[in-house]
Amino acid sequence: MVNPAPQQGDIIKVDLNPRKGHEQQGFRPVIVLSNDTVSKYANVVIVAPISTTKRRLPLYRDLPDSGVTKGAVLLDQLVTIDYTARSFQFVEKVPPDLLAELLDIARRIFTVTEKEGIKRR
Repeated sequence: MVNPAPQQGDIIKVDLNPRKGHEQQGFRPVIVLSNDTVSKYANVVIVAPISTTKRRLPLYRDLPDSGVTKGAVLLDQLVTIDYTARSFQFVEKVPPDLLAELLDIARRIFTVTEKEGIKRR
């Protein structure tokens, strides 16, 4: 049976190999951040890896203890994966408030502010 497309807010386990350098790799949990339209038409999803790293950086967000998956979402390591080319396993769905927080943090990566030296039009 073929897995249905991963949906926004799903935590899935997927093999991220091959990767290089400091990129997260191996069969690991990730959270789907892209909306369902992306997966429906492009057969890809944008995910953030989850790690049990002990580092606490501004773009890391700990998962709640109430979930099955433990660790921190690494929002500085977003990855686009073709879920039809990689096998994956559904693990759990995150609560809507956590998903909203993760999307807000991820949005900051792509936001330019005037204090960074680039003027808005």
